[in-house]
Amino acid sequence: MSFQPVAIEIDNLWVVKGGGFLEGRKSILQNVDLTVELGEFLGVVGPNGAGKTTLLKAMVGDKPAFGQIRLRQGDEPFESMYDNPEYWLQRIGYVPVDNVLHEELTIAQALLHAGRLRLPDASDEQIEAKYQEKLSALGFESDDYRYSQAIKTLSSGERKKVNIAAELLTDPPLLLLDEPTSNLDPNAERDLMNNLRAISGTHTNGQGPTIVLITHTLESLDRCDKVAFVANSRLLAAGTPDEVFERLRVDIPIAHVPTQSIETHRFEYWAAIFDTHKTHETVAQRRERKPPSVVPAYAKAPNRGLQPDTFWRQFRILVSRYFTLRSNDLYGMVSALVSGFVVGFLMLVAPSEVFLRPESNDGTAARQTVVLYTILVVIMGAFISHREISKEFRIYVHERTKGLDPLAYILSKGLWLALVIGILVTGIIIALSGLPLSRLFVLIVGIGFGAYLTVPILRGKYTGQERFRRLIQVVLLVIPLFGAFFVQIQLKVLPEQWFGSVTAEIIIIVSLVMACFASLALGLLISAMVGGNNDRATQLVIAAILVNVVLAFSALVIANPNVQAFFDRLEPFAVTHWGYRGFASGISIYCWAGQTPYENFNSWGQIGTSWLLLLIHIVVLVALGVLALRLQETWISRGRLFRSIAQSSGTYVLIGVLIVLFSWAVFLTQQSEQYYQLTFYDRLDGRNRYARVENIVSVGFFQQINGAFSQSECGVDQIMHLDE
Repeated sequence: MSFQPVAIEIDNLWVVKGGGFLEGRKSILQNVDLTVELGEFLGVVGPNGAGKTTLLKAMVGDKPAFGQIRLRQGDEPFESMYDNPEYWLQRIGYVPVDNVLHEELTIAQALLHAGRLRLPDASDEQIEAKYQEKLSALGFESDDYRYSQAIKTLSSGERKKVNIAAELLTDPPLLLLDEPTSNLDPNAERDLMNNLRAISGTHTNGQGPTIVLITHTLESLDRCDKVAFVANSRLLAAGTPDEVFERLRVDIPIAHVPTQSIETHRFEYWAAIFDTHKTHETVAQRRERKPPSVVPAYAKAPNRGLQPDTFWRQFRILVSRYFTLRSNDLYGMVSALVSGFVVGFLMLVAPSEVFLRPESNDGTAARQTVVLYTILVVIMGAFISHREISKEFRIYVHERTKGLDPLAYILSKGLWLALVIGILVTGIIIALSGLPLSRLFVLIVGIGFGAYLTVPILRGKYTGQERFRRLIQVVLLVIPLFGAFFVQIQLKVLPEQWFGSVTAEIIIIVSLVMACFASLALGLLISAMVGGNNDRATQLVIAAILVNVVLAFSALVIANPNVQAFFDRLEPFAVTHWGYRGFASGISIYCWAGQTPYENFNSWGQIGTSWLLLLIHIVVLVALGVLALRLQETWISRGRLFRSIAQSSGTYVLIGVLIVLFSWAVFLTQQSEQYYQLTFYDRLDGRNRYARVENIVSVGFFQQINGAFSQSECGVDQIMHLDE
């Protein structure tokens, strides 16, 4: 099917905002009626605060309180956009005032990944040719040196052009632009308006998009086919530029009518029109008006089936983009690794034998140290990730309207965070304790990173100052990793126990890494909940960390048994609790720290339970993060959203996974408890004796496995003989 532009019909549109506890609801737009024909180039003008941007947002997903936005493509009948928002939003190109491309990426990188996401059937070569074609129409040369520049280094006008090119990649039948000419010099502004006019449908025999543009530049209004003037939340006039000018000129008070002739000083008249209709506080009363309560009956459009994009395809592209973005900002990775080094270095103050059983049998120092390790890892994870989504929320929302999968988006960030923060930073913290496996790991990673990043430099990929800057980045990147291997002031000694020191270290590493993964998921959830409010994200993450700290230390500082019982019920909801349990089992604290009856925690089943519950935390927090993002979709009602979630196969898969994980955790806990019930205190020997499955007569294969997982390994040298 050949290209077909979209026509717009806006009928009695009202947009209402506010309504919180501290503010009333206000009508930002009232009773707007507007028609845009197929392929027309419409300019929306008006004073600041009039409601122009709100009008555009109502057409790109910010569902109005009342009224209809009806669209039709080609010869199809009109239908309400919000009957099939996912369908229409993917056919609308929208360039807001703010940049919606990652500023750390170069132009080529940003447009290539945008094309990969939005053009699933196009090759990289086709995408590259297409974005060069679109940029060429906007004033870039095919071999322009700016393609390799980071977007943040461009001027605001150049960034706007790159954003427009990104939207034109999919050849949208409807293109909405919010102040694309702002910050452009007069020549660039005129050229852009000429380019937009040239690609619009009315000037390409219907082979170009319908364009709606907000502008404050009056000199180029004559390039538009039609102009709409919005003031004080209302549409005052719409028509050709001359018709709107003549309609509004009569509203100018006689005392403010310019004395110059209209033909030679048209701008002066437009300035007087804007001054006449500028936004006044006196119109606040009109803004308090409520939209009509009776909704006109419209025929509901049939559901348009969408071919869903594959999750894995989007996930691969998002991972590639995010890793590219992060590799462009190696200093960010350096700061994260240095933070881990500083945290680990601070933990060197703990005595080298803090994890060994003291003669007094008081395990308080060991328990406090384990709690500190766990809390520091959780703080690192939650604090580093708590702004990952909120800082680019406008980019996420923009891409979400194009069909971006929220789960793929969160997991693409989670993968990088898990590798760099969850594994590398946690590894540095543990390595600084002097544990051999962690030390070897950070050394190998440091050598690997150094070699991987140095090879392109040696091959001449970078020259001049860029070459020197990259070398400095490589050195700074490997210093924390090598430092964690070589800086060993106060080594921690692990106790000799049933599974050996190597296995003990593996248990410690897995427990802390998974605790960090869970805290990263917690930070991403908080970042998803607050939208674009970074300050609120910081407030919430501090509150979440404080809760984890209080619950982690409650058993060590609360003496009142009733109060402690209350905190005991809350502990399972804290990431620190399960990280602590896994770490503590790794050094057998429960066998000697006076926490009866927790010796059963020192079974493989209880260690596995700690990891399973951390995994459940991760899955639940990621799922809640996706839900938090979905709840901020303004183009779909809550009822429709929850129905779609309830009908999704992914929801049932999630529930099934959680049931399986939780069932295994409960089963392993119960089995460990049953084995522990067979423990008794031997008065003659002065210590507990524990059940051992290998000493039970005629035990079956599955019973042996169950026993191996469930029996307490405290007092492994003490044999309790049981006969059938």
